[in-house]
Amino acid sequence: MVKILLVDDEVFARDAMAKIIKRKGFEVFLAATGEECISVFKQEDPHVVFLDIVLPDIDGDHIHNYLRELKKDVAIYYVTGSETIFTEEQANRAGAVGYLQKPVDMTELFKVLDNIKKKFEEEKI
Repeated sequence: MVKILLVDDEVFARDAMAKIIKRKGFEVFLAATGEECISVFKQEDPHVVFLDIVLPDIDGDHIHNYLRELKKDVAIYYVTGSETIFTEEQANRAGAVGYLQKPVDMTELFKVLDNIKKKFEEEKI
């Protein structure tokens, strides 16, 4: 089963996304801070991370770089509520697989999850 780590300090956004991720058949782990993210990442070894860029303790860009050091092939999707802080182009340059703008459009999230599922099914072949 594909493991997804969802990192967001906004409880409502995190819980709403987590419900959808679970319904789509993924195993989901949650973190509200950068420190929690790193701890859960080391413990659960997820395949995919949905990473809020603005967290209360550690900048999302720094977390991204650290996670890449731990696991080069982890798929990281940036999630942010402000285009002025981080744009899709910057996310791509930083090595993120994708980018979701908050509030997250559920149709867009479904597409991303379907693509993740397809990618991991193809890799099993």
